[in-house]
Amino acid sequence: MKNGIGIEALVAWHLLQGWQNGILQEPASGYNRGLSLDGLNAEELLALLAGVRTKLKELGYTEQPLPPPARKPDNLYINKDYSIRLGSAAGPEIKLRPLVKTVFIFFLKHPEGILFKERAEYESEMSRIYEIVAPNVSREERAERIRRLVSPEDNSFSEKCSVLNSTLDRLIKPPLSDGYKVQGANGLPRRIPLAPVTVSWV
Repeated sequence: MKNGIGIEALVAWHLLQGWQNGILQEPASGYNRGLSLDGLNAEELLALLAGVRTKLKELGYTEQPLPPPARKPDNLYINKDYSIRLGSAAGPEIKLRPLVKTVFIFFLKHPEGILFKERAEYESEMSRIYEIVAPNVSREERAERIRRLVSPEDNSFSEKCSVLNSTLDRLIKPPLSDGYKVQGANGLPRRIPLAPVTVSWV
């Protein structure tokens, strides 16, 4: 058997005559009995495609179905208490541990991304997020946890990013979960590639 190729792709290739000159036109008559494609109705076009499909199979081409289109990440809906819901304001909640959720919310608020080495500059912002996420934690305990989270000498921030990514893989499943995960190479800004328009703060 010859190498597999999409039947529709082969048909399209033969329809694009004169492509080297930037001109798209139908090939010489013969493949469709001299009929213009513009003059064919839906049934005739389907019959033509079926005939081409049969002929290509007779010539030894195998048909490969086109892959399904990639599903886009669903919107996130985040209320004032930082409850995160998927798909709609009444959709399933993405439940995360408080510090992990703090990191997630923080990155969603910074779609441009941040350098890990500069995370200490955002200590007060993360503290405010964490206060809402975990209102029952004492001020002293909150300060200590956030201090560790942003400290360059502590691995807490990287650990929380790893836990976030693995949790998203479990809750949403790859490859769709990739759109919600913290990503980025060493020395470059880390960010969540989710488009800001898909995050609704309700």
